[in-house]
This record gives sequence, structure tokens and C-alpha cells, in this order.
Amino acid sequence: MAPIFFDYQRTPMSLKKTKMALDVFSTYLERAGTKYVAADNVTIADYQMITATMCLEAINFDLTPWPLVCKWYSTFKQENPDLWAIVVEGMKEIADFEKNPPDLSHMVHPIHPIRK
Repeated sequence: MAPIFFDYQRTPMSLKKTKMALDVFSTYLERAGTKYVAADNVTIADYQMITATMCLEAINFDLTPWPLVCKWYSTFKQENPDLWAIVVEGMKEIADFEKNPPDLSHMVHPIHPIRK
């Protein structure tokens, strides 16, 4: 989210870190052998991962190199339409912000660099 709102560049290193995180998540899913992150039913662990993954989907990040992640993500969408309906609305907003970042040049943020 930070590159959408603040002056952070998307770099080869940030892409590498994202891919490494997806590799770790995929390995975790493989070793766990469960339908969802921590069990065969949705738990609080899935909410955090769904939020992160939907941000990637919102910016059209290709998840196909991680089939277990894709399977987990698709399963969540299909088996939890009521929860997915909430997520998809946020994803639409993120996709809109990706295309039209808000002007925050007037903001003074204590941590994040502001795009001028």
C-alpha cells in the first residue's frame, strides 16, 4: 500500500522481497496441508493473508507462479462469499487508488515520505 500513497518506489528489490514472501507462504501451505492457513476452516490467520493477497490482486500482480497460494485464495473466495463481498469492495478502492493516487502533498507524515 505504501507505494500507492507515499513516495516509495517499486524496485527490483521490493519485487524480489514480495516473491520471497510468496515463496515462504506457498511452502507453509504445502507443509501445513490444510485447506486454509491454520486449519481446514477459516481462522483469523486467513484474514491477514487475504488482506495482503487482495492488495496484490488489486494491482494486477500475477500469482500464478504460486499455485498453492492461488488455490487457497480461490477456495476462500468460493467458500466464503459473504466475507469475500467485504474484501472485494476494499480491493476495488485499492485498484482505483493505484490508478489515481490521492494528492497527499499537503500532508506532513512522521514516518512516510510524501510524494511532491
